[in-house]
Amino acid sequence: MRFFPLLKKNIKTMVLLSAWVLIVLTWIAWRSDGTGGRPLVIIWGDDPGEYDPQRTSHPIAEDVFRHVCEPLFYEDSEGVLHGLLAEDNIEYETNGKQFTIHLRAEISFHNGTRLDAQTVQASFERLKLLGVSPLLNKLRDVTVIARPDGRSITFSLPEPDFEFPRLVLSNPYAAIVSIPIENSSSLEWVNCTGPYRFAPELYQPDHSLTLVRNNAYHWPPEYFMNREAANIPQIRFVFEVDQSTRLSNLIEGMGCILSLSREDLSTVTALPNFRLYQAMGGVTYIGFNFQYARWQDIRSRQAIALAINPYSLLEPGFRLAETPLTPNTIGFDPNIASFGHNYDLKRSQALLSEINFDFNAEVVLLIPESNTYRQIADMVQEQLNAAGLRNVLVRELPRTEILTERQDFDLLLFDYAWGDYTAMEIFLGPGPRNVLGYGDNRIAELIKQARATAGIEQRQQLISEAQRIIIEEIVWKPLIIREITFAVNGVCIAGERQAVTGELLFHDAESKP
Repeated sequence: MRFFPLLKKNIKTMVLLSAWVLIVLTWIAWRSDGTGGRPLVIIWGDDPGEYDPQRTSHPIAEDVFRHVCEPLFYEDSEGVLHGLLAEDNIEYETNGKQFTIHLRAEISFHNGTRLDAQTVQASFERLKLLGVSPLLNKLRDVTVIARPDGRSITFSLPEPDFEFPRLVLSNPYAAIVSIPIENSSSLEWVNCTGPYRFAPELYQPDHSLTLVRNNAYHWPPEYFMNREAANIPQIRFVFEVDQSTRLSNLIEGMGCILSLSREDLSTVTALPNFRLYQAMGGVTYIGFNFQYARWQDIRSRQAIALAINPYSLLEPGFRLAETPLTPNTIGFDPNIASFGHNYDLKRSQALLSEINFDFNAEVVLLIPESNTYRQIADMVQEQLNAAGLRNVLVRELPRTEILTERQDFDLLLFDYAWGDYTAMEIFLGPGPRNVLGYGDNRIAELIKQARATAGIEQRQQLISEAQRIIIEEIVWKPLIIREITFAVNGVCIAGERQAVTGELLFHDAESKP
């Protein structure tokens, strides 16, 4: 009669074994980065080769690491600042020269270590030590101190700045990083806190880079509808140098998302199942060399502004620029357009005659080396000729030389892509990027006052006044805005949305089988 005890023992063993198998399968499913749908494939033209947010300023690298690494704050669709790793509340002291933030509880890096104040301090110290970040100048004289409670951090600034959290601490390049993950690659992979993590073993240089889902991730309130781990298991970035191959991969479904060239735009627009999103690039403008006496006379600048018809420069991929800032830029004010100088060839010619402008004088139009700029320069040159300037010479230089070395020129055809109004202070202030040699400090002072102003309405008034001076006194003449168009193949993804800054967000999205 030993059968029943043995049966009981076997049943108990089978139950325990089944329970163990269920636990293992559950753990595997929780850890698996390849379940829950197909990878989201994004196609780019080249591999930046560096994805540490503190070691790069490459825009493609930013598009990758923003899925992995988070800053302390973020802006919602209304431009309101919220805490991401930090809590919403910011405690200002000493009239805006110092403020304290508090970290949200129970946030972990991808390696499982907890986020604390000391790590935040070390992250900013590392950013400054590496000396590569585009935020370096904004952080150079800033002191970051972790408080003894482990969750509070105090920022001490050289000047009052109520905009520092919005302009700096919500920037993707201000993402908080921890110690690097050890791996066999020479590339340094950082630990971050985002919904995806780097997978060094899946990186194929110059071919593809794959991010895998962080299943332990929880979004903070209000950022997305989905507060748990991302629905899409992997985001795979494929690097393809050939433009026609990139387009074919998108159309055939081997890639889901592609930034379109102007040549590709009409092809994709005619196809079903594709959704198009537009983001704004920089403002292309005509600037004047204020080191030359002829351009210190506002009438000569006005004559040039009146001679150029921005509408003639519009082609697919461009839109009209009527103010110094693009509509998605912090500080944009559409009312500033009313102070502009519209195209009027006869008035331009009359002004040039009134000031006895030497129509035979050499006028050097400086541009960065680019086919697009050559095409725009040809049209600008033709219009200046029509105004009576007979000797307009186009000179090309590498973009870096224009930014870093003082050049001899009369007119500068250039652009800037800056996410906030501090561009006006940077390019028209006392620093090295004032390539126009503009010597009036009013604009820089207005921006400094704006950042030191706590009231939102009063701050915007100061920002708008700086823009009015630029447009009315023709410090530079905005021409066109570059548009960046992203195509999404609806066959392989649904539920993406566009952030106020222009990039596509996928935490609520799902990939299709």
